[in-house]
Amino acid sequence: MAERVTTKEALKKLDAQLECSLCLDTFKQPKLLPCFHVFCKSPCLEKLVTKDGPSLTCPTCRHIVPLSERGVAGLQSDFHIDHLFEIQDSFNKAKDENATNCGNCENGKATGYCNDCGDFLCDKCQAAHKIVKYTREHKLISLDELKAQVTSLVPPKKAVPHCPKHSENSLKIYCDTCSTLICTDCTIRLHKDHNYDLVADVLTKHKEELVSSLKPVKEKLDSVKRALKDFDARAKAIHDQRATIEANIHKEIDEQHQLLDQRRAEVVEELEMLTQQKLKDLAAQKDQVEITQVKLTSCLEYAKGGLKTGTDGEVLEIKSSFVKRVKQITAEFESYAIQPETKADMELITEGKEPLKQAYQDFLEVDHNRSFSLENSHMTGDCLKDATSEETKTLSYQAMTKNNKKFKDKLNLKAELVHIESKGILKCEVIKEPHGQHKINYRPVKRGKHELHITVNGDAVRDNPFPIAVAPSPQSFGKPSRVVRGVKKPQGTVFNSKGQLVVVGGDGTTVSVLTPEGEKIRTFGQLNNARGVTVDKDDNMYVVETGNHRVKKFSSDGEFMAAVGSHGSGNLKFLHPIGICYSRRDNNLYVADRSNHRIQVLSTELNFVQCFGAQGNGNKQLYNPRHATFDSANNLYVTDNGNHRVQVFTAEGQFLRTFSQKANGRKLSCPYAIAIDSSDTVYVSENGSHHGPHHVSVFTSQGAYITTFGGLGTKEEQFNNIYGLSIDSNDSVVVSDQGNWRLQIFK
Repeated sequence: MAERVTTKEALKKLDAQLECSLCLDTFKQPKLLPCFHVFCKSPCLEKLVTKDGPSLTCPTCRHIVPLSERGVAGLQSDFHIDHLFEIQDSFNKAKDENATNCGNCENGKATGYCNDCGDFLCDKCQAAHKIVKYTREHKLISLDELKAQVTSLVPPKKAVPHCPKHSENSLKIYCDTCSTLICTDCTIRLHKDHNYDLVADVLTKHKEELVSSLKPVKEKLDSVKRALKDFDARAKAIHDQRATIEANIHKEIDEQHQLLDQRRAEVVEELEMLTQQKLKDLAAQKDQVEITQVKLTSCLEYAKGGLKTGTDGEVLEIKSSFVKRVKQITAEFESYAIQPETKADMELITEGKEPLKQAYQDFLEVDHNRSFSLENSHMTGDCLKDATSEETKTLSYQAMTKNNKKFKDKLNLKAELVHIESKGILKCEVIKEPHGQHKINYRPVKRGKHELHITVNGDAVRDNPFPIAVAPSPQSFGKPSRVVRGVKKPQGTVFNSKGQLVVVGGDGTTVSVLTPEGEKIRTFGQLNNARGVTVDKDDNMYVVETGNHRVKKFSSDGEFMAAVGSHGSGNLKFLHPIGICYSRRDNNLYVADRSNHRIQVLSTELNFVQCFGAQGNGNKQLYNPRHATFDSANNLYVTDNGNHRVQVFTAEGQFLRTFSQKANGRKLSCPYAIAIDSSDTVYVSENGSHHGPHHVSVFTSQGAYITTFGGLGTKEEQFNNIYGLSIDSNDSVVVSDQGNWRLQIFK
């Protein structure tokens, strides 16, 4: 049975509910937040409004509350707090009955209270209340009963409010469609087809729905309360665990101290025994030396005394035996025999002291169940960098705990290299090492883009999967897999969407379209020293005419469509342009405007878009650029011929990096054509004088040197002026061997 709440306790509870938790004072204009927390309008809530936006954060639950143009004033007033103030006011009036006038006649002193009207009444008005038809059913209570009513926090009833649109009508109808109170006129004019009913008839139903809707809230609240108890229990368990572990720490260390003290006593005892033995041996040796000292001293002293006091005859008479004795003593004397044989050579042997220190560091460790952490574990090594096929790559994986210590328990680490295009999987070698370390080795066999997948206990490690671009191995460039002969002075080349090879030939006078096997499909064009060619997504062809300083556009069938350009340095003007490439990402053309030392960007309709670059040798400066192409990230690679380097830009012309360094201190020499395969491996042709390099150098996308193949000559795998490079769908490299009238294909 619930305990009865006294009026004093109820008032105390009431006062607490009327206090703002921010200013700790009685509510002033209480405002209700959407999260159902109430605070004073001013200054409490107004202080919380953010400067950068019309919102505030509830100081109790941190719920962000957007505000209207009215700010805090636009927030809803809390009727519950208003009613609590009314209850407090009614109680205070009932408590001082001599000072409370009748709310009806306003003359007599109040002696009772009407629960239905919410008015204080004198005796006469109470009697009239019972007679009048409309009030005879009202509930009248004494002031003492009213004072007792505060324990249940029942507010006085108010008169039914009037409609703001039809002031003569009361709001006695509830529109279920609009969830609002309306009057009878509203039902005809504004809510004609809505669902509505009298407030008195639907109140019980809606209250029940409201109470029912609170059921999951109560259930969740019960869960939260249980969870908070669990938090307290868990905190107690942690404190208890700490006390137990600390006791065990002291116990373990005390045991180690006992062992150390025991060992100290043993070693000191060993030292004492060794010391006594050495001193005993030394004393015995010293005794023999002292006897020798006695012999020598007695002989010497007797001789001195006899010579001093003896007569001539006595001296002569003893001389023979004295000399004999001296010879005997001196013959027995050996200098090494009088040296201490026992050495002061004791020392403390501390072998294993450092391992012992390490053992002590690992002897005790406080951890929380040695929980493994994917977030704290880390990797090092070259395994996550771009690779070349047939090259072994290695990665070290260090497993760590949640408190950032080495995780030493067993883990199930798996790693595999997946070829993105073929979906082929290469299992990586995983070697488990002490202290939570693992070695991951792999040796890719296929070139192209891969993903390295690493999981620990079935969960992916941080940043998994890791992109790996595998370039061809340096040994893969031997003899060409195919040679297409009889192509007159081939220059720029490009593959269209059908896999056909478009070649600028005839010493720059025509364009030919060949099958993948090298059979001619068509030839077109009357060109003047054409060099570069590219195709767009619709296989329209764009040819750079160096002699006429312009770009021509042809359909996929070779029909002339448009041209743009003339001699000059302005927009849509060129000076000996050579190379051209197409960006599928932005559908634009990029022209290597050689003697203007820039890249000029055109739309596929041959309109000007932008240009970047200027003559010089600094970053973003060019000197006679020859060709350009894009990688998979839509970064532009330009052969900066006069500066003997490759520069890399974004498609918008922002400088990214440059590279030219090869092996053994060598650098690029007059880079000309350039192409990039699906693994973002970069191929750069180098053309110099008649005795120049005439070969192709291979780099990663970051400019790391891989290998070089070719050289000046007429044999297969040799070249004479490489004016074009392109890559087919199988990543085969097509080399325009211009001086030898052929195309060489390397797979």
